[in-house]
Amino acid sequence: PVIAVFMKFDDFISQVFDIDLDDDENRTAAETKLAELQAPLFKCKFPPRAGVCLEDMHFNVEGHQEQVKKLIEQTAGSLNNLALELLFVSIQQNNLELCMKYAVKHFKMFAAELNLKVSTTGSY
Repeated sequence: PVIAVFMKFDDFISQVFDIDLDDDENRTAAETKLAELQAPLFKCKFPPRAGVCLEDMHFNVEGHQEQVKKLIEQTAGSLNNLALELLFVSIQQNNLELCMKYAVKHFKMFAAELNLKVSTTGSY
């Protein structure tokens, strides 16, 4: 599967910057413009399964981890083959949240196939 990664979103925001708008309005305007530019890409015969915008990756700031987390989640979510999904999640062993999310997802799928009742209280 293909994930469209849009690098330098911060630069894109500066290109559509309007001095009469505040930062949030400029970000919204940039996201709207990006959606217009992405539309043909996502209408292709084999479109990307997801798109992620990365910004300020050249600075050493805290937001990197959240951006990388989003990219990893989009990648895992775009896999439609169980073996690939489990391989990807197993490689991400240091990402406990992702591992737990997919463990629960697959447990529920297998439980449904076996007609097991799955309790949300933790007892089975």
